[in-house]
Amino acid sequence: MNRLYIIYLILLCCQACGSSEEPNIVNQPDNKTISTKDSVRSLQDSLANTEALPAVQIKGKKGKVLQSCIGLYELRSIEASVGANGMMDYIKEVNQWVAKGSSISDGMRESYDLNLDKKTISSLNNLQIEVDNNLNIKILVQNKVAYEIPYQENELVFHLKKNGEDYISLPDYLTKSSTFSGTFLYLLASDELGKALLKKLDILEIYANVIVLRYNQKEAQFELNLFYGECCDNSFYYFSKLP
Repeated sequence: MNRLYIIYLILLCCQACGSSEEPNIVNQPDNKTISTKDSVRSLQDSLANTEALPAVQIKGKKGKVLQSCIGLYELRSIEASVGANGMMDYIKEVNQWVAKGSSISDGMRESYDLNLDKKTISSLNNLQIEVDNNLNIKILVQNKVAYEIPYQENELVFHLKKNGEDYISLPDYLTKSSTFSGTFLYLLASDELGKALLKKLDILEIYANVIVLRYNQKEAQFELNLFYGECCDNSFYYFSKLP
C-alpha cells in the first residue's frame, strides 16, 4: 500500500479520536504548529497529485508524450475521401454535428448537406479515446473498450501484410519500431483487426480494412485513420481532449 495512504489513514483516525472542542496539534521542527485537520487536507492534496501521475515508469520520449496525454478525448471532426472525387466533412459545432459532402460534376466541385439520423449522431458522440494512468490507449465505443493498445516504449502495434510504403496514408519507412515520424507518434497500424471491430469504428462506412492511430503533437490531438488499402477510400477521425 502507498505510504501516503497509510499516513492518511492514521491521521484520519487521530482526527476521529480527537476532542470535538479543540483540534489536535502537530508540532513542527521550526516551532510552527498545524492541526491534524490541516495535515489531512495537505495529504489529500498530495494524494490527488499522485493519482494524476502515470502508474508506470516513464522510459523515454514516447512515455513522456503519453504522460501529457492522460485523459479522455472526444471526436470533434471527420474528413473523408471516397471514390474518384467524393469528399465528406463532419464537424461538431457547439455540441451539434454538421455534415457536408461534395463531388465534381462537369468540372466543378459541388457541395451538399448530409442528413444525420439519430443512430449516426449517437455513434459520433460515443466514439472516444482514453489514455489511462498506465499509458495504455483505449478506443471506446458506447463507453466500452473496443480495442486497447498496451504501453510499449519502443514499439507500436504493427500488423500489416504489406510494407508501409504500399499504403498511401503511411510513411514509407514505418515499421514496428519506428514510433515517431515528424510531429506524429504512431501507436497502431494494422490490417488484421477484423471486420467486427472496423464496422464499429467506420461510421462513414467507407469499408475500411486498415486502421492507423497516431498522436499529433503539434495539434495535441489523436488521429484515427481508417482506409481501404487497395485504393482510394480514406478517412481521418480527429479527437480533442475533454477539459
